[in-house]
Amino acid sequence: MNVNDARMSETANGLRTAFDRSFSQATTTDLAVIEQLLAVRVGSHKYLVRLAEVSGLFADKRITWLPSPLPELLGLAGLRGTVFPVYDLGTLLGAARAVSPRWLLVTAATPVGFAFDHFDGYLSVRPEDIVQELRAETRERHVLEVVRAVDFIRPLISLASVLESITKRASGDSSQKE
Repeated sequence: MNVNDARMSETANGLRTAFDRSFSQATTTDLAVIEQLLAVRVGSHKYLVRLAEVSGLFADKRITWLPSPLPELLGLAGLRGTVFPVYDLGTLLGAARAVSPRWLLVTAATPVGFAFDHFDGYLSVRPEDIVQELRAETRERHVLEVVRAVDFIRPLISLASVLESITKRASGDSSQKE
């Protein structure tokens, strides 16, 4: 065996070992650092919602009207044997009540539904694209962050904030400020 054959054999063995090792090691792409979001429209306003806060998204789900002192409560819906309240997301965000919202998202924390007008799609963003909305004068109700990407800026709704607001209002807590 000459020197060139020995080098080629050594190089081939090194490549083979590296190739085999690449399948046994974890990938370097960390999917946990990507934020998964749903793009929705409430009236003419575009928003985003964290997918982690949502357990389901439905179109044309039947809502049974329920009398309530809360004007944003549309009624009740059922899913897989669970009955839950459904609220108009636009009203909760300070907009006009939707005439006939088509879409319904159900929260992951507790079964509560939020009805809205349009579902625009699904997208993934990097965490650094999500920034806190610090300016109180421009901050919308239940929007604590915005997503600033290359081709758009959209407010990010905090469903936890919306749920907290509903809980306080339903319990008659008059100290809540909206």
